[in-house]
Amino acid sequence: MTDPPFYISSGRRKGDESLGEYADPWSEASNLDMAIAEVRPVVDECRRALRPGGALVVMGQGVASTVWDLAARSSGLNWMAELIVLWNTGKPRMRNFGSLFTRVNWYSKPGARHTFNSGEQRSVYSNVLVCQKVPLHERRHPAQKPIGLTNFLVSLLTDEGDTVVDPYCGSGTTLVSAAICGRELIGGDTDEKTVKMARVRVDHFELEEVENVWLWINGRLEQV
Repeated sequence: MTDPPFYISSGRRKGDESLGEYADPWSEASNLDMAIAEVRPVVDECRRALRPGGALVVMGQGVASTVWDLAARSSGLNWMAELIVLWNTGKPRMRNFGSLFTRVNWYSKPGARHTFNSGEQRSVYSNVLVCQKVPLHERRHPAQKPIGLTNFLVSLLTDEGDTVVDPYCGSGTTLVSAAICGRELIGGDTDEKTVKMARVRVDHFELEEVENVWLWINGRLEQV
């Protein structure tokens, strides 16, 4: 389960070698193949490591989400569902729309029945989740997601004792949810500071505040 980098160009000089060859693969259509080539080895490793029926969950938007979707399908993973996470606030860019949603794509490795811990229900009658963004003054990472959201996904798509892996762990929200839900956990990131922060948060997961999350079902909100 991961929220990989969007690679949105923001104040980056084109051709800046210090940012690396793949500094901004989503910014131009001509770089789409390059982006897929970068992501595909990660997806292939996820598929190799997953048990049959295991889940790959990827959050994202725009071209980044499309690239991961293409890589996951071409790797042989089964697409299971797309969830839409609606935020109650969105900050618009100049002469543009405010971002009020995030996509969550769920894939399963073939070979066994997938995990779906929905209680007595065989299905969840909505794919629209509603929750609050983490307030700016409380964020440890620019893309930090609320723990209520990752708790819902971890508890729904994994069993107790399973291992949850986040190769782009950032400040560690998914790993905190794994600890809260009684799962084993593995995380990684290229930013040493955020890895240290993630370790501290996991070590003290009981201190984390879990936000409320709702499902939008038949014109009304139901808390999960």
